[in-house]
Amino acid sequence: MDPARWDWRRSGYDDRVHAFPAGERASLIEAVCTHTVPYAKAARTHSGQRCVSCLLIVGDALAVDNSVDGPR
Repeated sequence: MDPARWDWRRSGYDDRVHAFPAGERASLIEAVCTHTVPYAKAARTHSGQRCVSCLLIVGDALAVDNSVDGPR
């Protein structure tokens, strides 16, 4: 999973910063943790409390992609 594939956006619903697919412009966007929010209510920012599920999912994928043994 390429880190450039994700935009970190703060949801206007739960005020947490989630990982959304980069370049997503649909009216309703879905984060890697399955949290959904209207595009207009998702501010692109790194400020705020992070979604722990998004951090774990993206972090795990990065670890697998960058492991010494190669992808699992």
